Amino acid sequence: MKKNSFSMVGIAVTVLLWAPSARVAGAEEGQRAKSQEQSAKSRTLFHAHHEEPFDDFERQPLLPKKLSQLGPGIAWGDIDGDGLDDLIIASGKGGRLAVFHNDGHGGFQPLTGAPWDAVVTRDQTAVLAWPKNEKQTVLLAGSANYEDGLAVGSCVRQYDLSRKAIADTLPAQDSSVGPLALADIDGAGNLELFVGGRVIPARYPEAASSRICRYDGDQFRPDAENTKVLEKIGLVSGAVWSDLNGDGFPELILACDWGPVRVFRNQAGKLREVTAESGLDKFTGWWNGVATGDIDGDGRLDIIAGNWGLNSSYQATPEQPARLFYGDFSERGTVDLIEAEYDPSQKAVAPRRMRNAVSLALPDLPSRFPTHKAYSEASLAEVLGTRQSRAHELRANTLASMIFLNRGDRFEARPLPLEAQLAPAFSVNVADFDGDGHEDVFLSQNFFANQPETPRLDAGGGLLLLGDGAGNLRAVPGQESGIKVYGEQRGAAVCDYDGDGRLDLAVTQNGAETKLYHNVGGRPGLRVRLKGPAGNPQAVGAQLRLFFGPRQGPLRELHAGSGYWSQDAALQVLGTPEPPTKLWVRWTGGRTTAVQLAGDEKEIVVDSSGKVAPDRR
Repeated sequence: MKKNSFSMVGIAVTVLLWAPSARVAGAEEGQRAKSQEQSAKSRTLFHAHHEEPFDDFERQPLLPKKLSQLGPGIAWGDIDGDGLDDLIIASGKGGRLAVFHNDGHGGFQPLTGAPWDAVVTRDQTAVLAWPKNEKQTVLLAGSANYEDGLAVGSCVRQYDLSRKAIADTLPAQDSSVGPLALADIDGAGNLELFVGGRVIPARYPEAASSRICRYDGDQFRPDAENTKVLEKIGLVSGAVWSDLNGDGFPELILACDWGPVRVFRNQAGKLREVTAESGLDKFTGWWNGVATGDIDGDGRLDIIAGNWGLNSSYQATPEQPARLFYGDFSERGTVDLIEAEYDPSQKAVAPRRMRNAVSLALPDLPSRFPTHKAYSEASLAEVLGTRQSRAHELRANTLASMIFLNRGDRFEARPLPLEAQLAPAFSVNVADFDGDGHEDVFLSQNFFANQPETPRLDAGGGLLLLGDGAGNLRAVPGQESGIKVYGEQRGAAVCDYDGDGRLDLAVTQNGAETKLYHNVGGRPGLRVRLKGPAGNPQAVGAQLRLFFGPRQGPLRELHAGSGYWSQDAALQVLGTPEPPTKLWVRWTGGRTTAVQLAGDEKEIVVDSSGKVAPDRR
């Protein structure tokens, strides 16, 4: 049985929780435990996400869930150029962007002073460490106007450490921002920015618009042609750029609420939607996060998407999907909502919510249905009455979190294991956590802020899924993995922060403490840092793969924004179950290089010419 365990160096705790495989036996155990506890104290972050109350239901009383409690995102990135990845955590309104400096010895220190002490005036969503050039990293933080509803100010704030200042250069729009993701979409050596529209304030679930922005040497400006493709594209919850067909140009993949996982093919920098061609249009859901990884080891990147799960009062099938009807039913210029589902006793679609709740959207409802019994026997068509012609309908037929295996011209859909369906899944992180040469998956879970008639969904503790290299994933209990997070988990990010060749994990929670887990049970792998051109110095979008003689390891890709509003470290750790003989790299634009390995390397730097050097940073 494969084992992998994490020790928690989390927030506001001073005792390290060791997984069983991290313990030692005999007389040394007491001394080792004491040393571990001291180490845990030095690595404790003492960070909690700041979340201020906001009453979503006052503005739209029949929302299925609050949209003000969707963050935060989290990112790993080297903000000061010392070669070590620091930790960046988004904040809610009234808090501060948190940045923890990595001291290189497994410890972290919070940064203070300008620009980090600036109070956040809006909820922050995604955070990215943008390598602006070889010497400068700028932090990008999505700034949501969902609560105030004003299309003023900036939707993406730029924290510039070199100038100790915050720049607000990308204007906000009607659509409140959610995910962010960077990619070199045309192979020209510069990074473009995707800005996802999560929701239009006070008008859920009308389709929001997203944008693609290009950096012109001074600031990000909208790419008019590609942005037009994303106009009114939907409620985008998660995003990742990923080269699905191996041509060197990354596709844009979006996880959509009340929609499918959308795919936009990249044809040398121009986007075209191929969701229907890929067969993904058949799976509409409440998708939260999305990532890609070579789960079955065939050299093609598969799509893994977090959904609402199967452990709630909501049920959805292709034959009887979950439904949402919306429109200005009360004629007040607002968007009213009515959740509905198929009622087998009536053999008709009926409202889900109680009469008193629905009457907030339909004020004449009590007079038309004077008793709760009369209302309970009414179909949705009868409840809407003459308003039915003004109603728009959305459907979700898939609530399971899924893996879509890449078969070249189509995707093969498989639900994730049962344990992954017990709670809503948000972040999706793909990495070889146990070092066995097969890609694994981590899911952040849970959601509490549902409408009053739905209990909170809290059956998840953060789930590690170990892969077998053939497309199968096995759920690992928290007692075995060491990962136990019981709050509203949101963004998560992966990094080998202490350089031991094992991938560690940071997980945020909405309005609660951030958790940092140190991997103590995985087999150390090969640390690889790619060196790209000046406009993309970390080679974001490049793909790499180890060879072990004639056998090949899984394909890995560098992302700057994936999962749920988060960013993994650029430095890759590739599993080495046996000594590797070659490293293959496909750079953005499609050019490939292959370098021979001695098999005893621990960490290397590879540049775009294929030159290899030890990583001594």
